[in-house]
Amino acid sequence: MPVSDLEIYLLEGMTGRETMEIFASKSNRSLSDETVENVIRLKRKIFNDIFTVTLMKGVKDFLFELKDRRYNLALVTGTRLEVVKKVLQMGLNDIFKVIVTGERVNKGKPDPEPYLKAVDELGARKEDCIVIENAPAGITSAKNAGLTCFAVQTSLPEEYLKDADKIFQDIDGVSKFLLK
Repeated sequence: MPVSDLEIYLLEGMTGRETMEIFASKSNRSLSDETVENVIRLKRKIFNDIFTVTLMKGVKDFLFELKDRRYNLALVTGTRLEVVKKVLQMGLNDIFKVIVTGERVNKGKPDPEPYLKAVDELGARKEDCIVIENAPAGITSAKNAGLTCFAVQTSLPEEYLKDADKIFQDIDGVSKFLLK
């Protein structure tokens, strides 16, 4: 079954299992748990062989500025902790007070569980939180958790991010807006 880049970007933030279930459903197939686990293992091996970390321009400075201003930051991702650790090794080890990965939740994005878990672990009130997302599943997750959500256009056009409270072309736009 051919899959476009757009289809993949639209599912960004979901767990591998959830993504496979969506594609199986689209092709009117069902997958055994064994097949799902085998595909996930193969995907992880390939991913680990080719994975390189590149931070979006301005992200590191933005995160450090937020931390310097005493914001409590959480990272919420469908990615496994093993991969997140590689990103954190780029000088971000002490930035996040809370990290919620795909392994730590029963339901990933677009379900609100990952963001609700982060809010709870931060000890924060929903109205004091702002989510910065780049994918529809994450935006839906944040909004269904009752959170304000800003979107950054990384790989998808604005039309796919329209459910966010505000859309920015890049992280610098978010930074200028929040850190006035």
